[in-house]
Amino acid sequence: MKKLDSNQDKESLLEELKCLRKENKKLASQKDKIKAKYDKTKKELKKKDVRKITLTDEQSRFLSSLFPDIDSLL
Repeated sequence: MKKLDSNQDKESLLEELKCLRKENKKLASQKDKIKAKYDKTKKELKKKDVRKITLTDEQSRFLSSLFPDIDSLL
């Protein structure tokens, strides 16, 4: 009887292993797709990245009148 139970346990473990491997492949594929999308979006944002804001004197005076503390930020 022990051998029969052992054989069934082995088969169920093998089935579970197959399912886990299949799920692992699926998740790895999803991860690759998400990473590719992330990298693409990151490149697009890098292209649009503006490091420095340039203001005319008139714009600067207007912002200073609205927000007195803004001079310390610019």
